[in-house]
Amino acid sequence: MPEKSVREMNKYERLHYSLASRTFHAVLIGAIILGLVSLLVGLGLYAIALSGQYIGEAFEVSKNARAIIDKVADIAPMAEETMKIYSSMTDAERAEVGEDNYYARFSSVENSENYTQVRSILKDFSESSDVDDVYFGMYDEKTGKLVFIVDPDDRTEDIYRAGDYEDVSQKEIEKFLNWNGEGRLYHITKTESDGWLCTSGYPVMNSEGKPVGFILADVTLGNVANGMKNFVLQYAIAMVAVVNLLAIFLTQHMKKALVKPINAIAEAAGKYVADRRLGKKDTGHFSSLNISTGDEVENLALIMADMEKDLSDFEDSLTQVTAEKERIGTELALATRIQADMLPNIYPAFPDRADFDIYAKMTPAKEVGGDFYDFFLIDDDHLGIVMADVSGKGIPAALFMMVCKILVQNVALTGKSPAEVLETVNEQICKNNHEEMFVTVWLGILDLKTGKIAAANAGHEYPILKNPNGDFEVIKDKHGFVIGGMDGIRYKNYELTLEPGSKLFVYTDGVAEATNAQKELFGMDRTVEALNKAKNDEPVKILQSVSDAVELFVGDAPQFDDLTMLCVHYIGEQASNAKEITLDATVENITTVTEFIDAELEAIDCPMKAQMQIDVAIDELFGNIAQYAYAPGTGKATVRFETGREQKNVTITFIDEGKQYDPLAKEDPDTTLSAEERKIGGLGVFLVKKTMDDVKYRYKDGKNILKIKKIIK
Repeated sequence: MPEKSVREMNKYERLHYSLASRTFHAVLIGAIILGLVSLLVGLGLYAIALSGQYIGEAFEVSKNARAIIDKVADIAPMAEETMKIYSSMTDAERAEVGEDNYYARFSSVENSENYTQVRSILKDFSESSDVDDVYFGMYDEKTGKLVFIVDPDDRTEDIYRAGDYEDVSQKEIEKFLNWNGEGRLYHITKTESDGWLCTSGYPVMNSEGKPVGFILADVTLGNVANGMKNFVLQYAIAMVAVVNLLAIFLTQHMKKALVKPINAIAEAAGKYVADRRLGKKDTGHFSSLNISTGDEVENLALIMADMEKDLSDFEDSLTQVTAEKERIGTELALATRIQADMLPNIYPAFPDRADFDIYAKMTPAKEVGGDFYDFFLIDDDHLGIVMADVSGKGIPAALFMMVCKILVQNVALTGKSPAEVLETVNEQICKNNHEEMFVTVWLGILDLKTGKIAAANAGHEYPILKNPNGDFEVIKDKHGFVIGGMDGIRYKNYELTLEPGSKLFVYTDGVAEATNAQKELFGMDRTVEALNKAKNDEPVKILQSVSDAVELFVGDAPQFDDLTMLCVHYIGEQASNAKEITLDATVENITTVTEFIDAELEAIDCPMKAQMQIDVAIDELFGNIAQYAYAPGTGKATVRFETGREQKNVTITFIDEGKQYDPLAKEDPDTTLSAEERKIGGLGVFLVKKTMDDVKYRYKDGKNILKIKKIIK
């Protein structure tokens, strides 16, 4: 394949890689392959025919010589005598072949009248035929030799006398001695002197019908190779001429039938693209080609013409659809933001309250969801907690959710009990619920002084409660009917008691019913297990533990339902032991603040490592307030110290009324860079975030409120 695209090629490169050029090459290669295959087949057939001719001639010579000799001499006794002498010799005596005393043993054979007559006849046949040698011999199976009896060759270096022998293969011996008289008797072998040699023969039988010798004729197959060379040369010349003519003819035909129409289609496509870029809507690029090849190319041109027209219509429709989709997308994004703004989403939600901590999150399955949560102070001593799940998903569910949330909060703020709130909301929903939508609701009102929760359940999931020294456990409360399902429904209150340190977890069915790719549900057991893994953590980490467990379980499976959770940690008044100091925000007062905090840390036996980390944080954070909050003037700053239950953690809050500034919003410095490469600033706050267990900032009522938390035990 070429490294460049067609658009990057010059004129000659395009010609080289053109369809016409490739067609010519393909036809040429195909014709060459066909010619070579034909040549190989022809050579094979020629070799077989020519070899058969030589083999046949050698066999006929040996057969005819045998017939002539039978008329003038009885050669069977001569053969038997020769083999008798040969067989009687020892191996050592046979090794003397070529010596006079060796041939003296066969003098009676060579001096006989029959020997002279047979030699003369064999010589005549050798000279009058195309065979190389005609001779009389016998195969000795015991020694694996061909023993010569009569050889008419006069050449001194090639003559074989009576009793001479040579090695032959066992296969050749068996073939000749076991011949049944059918077909031609021959054997082909490769020799060092003659190359491929065919030995053909006809047997000489004794009176008992057993072969005692063979009239043999040798013919070399070198003439076959010479004949094949001439054949190949003639065939190659003819093939080159035919292949070129065929390639030229087929190439011209392919140009007319395929290449030119395809180039015309490609040119039309190029013009179509260029016109579309210029905004032209001409739809006649392909219909004007007038290709009439009557095959797939014509069909392609017709399809392209139809496609051009359909694309034009589709683009007009797509423009309208895209505009509408963009409008809907914008509205969906706005709906998502509105829904998110409707739910409490600023944390810490109540930074001035140390008697409880609360955190909630919702992950909708679509752009907008039907779940909702809510929490709000009814008064200074009562916290309303809501967890709800609207039937359906998407925008209808989101709209219904907003109505329900507003109704529940408004009615709860009137001071009614949870059951009365649900009854009132149900009555209002049922009045105009033409779409027959409904919502499950768990509503609890927590008395922040006593830890008692008055709650009612309108068909929602069971709450899960953790006592101070225990695990999370499911509370199977009594369910009422769903809100919006039927008018006139009555609900019952029940009570839960939260001791200081207790935690309450409420959620929607999207948690327990989260489904993985194997269609398995996450379930309540896994939910409780995930809660207990983080049971001693603050609410935000507890919800993250559950969220991580659900995500790991679900894997790549799509989210089926909204995932909504809320956790409240009841600390209680007795756990709120805040001490604070208010002083001028000056660099000189950093020491005063440090001494104030160190005294409190030493009173609770804080480890020295944690105390040093807290001191570094005080130096950085109070120093920032002193230098920047009221610059170029000065102002007041408050530092509050609090300990958690059993003094396992401490919380230090920095409050000032200076310029609004969130130090946590600044991007963390890249600590992998050297000091020279790194940007100036931000390292101190970065160290605070790394050494403290939690750092939060909020601007409320004109005050910067920065809270750090450190676990010390």
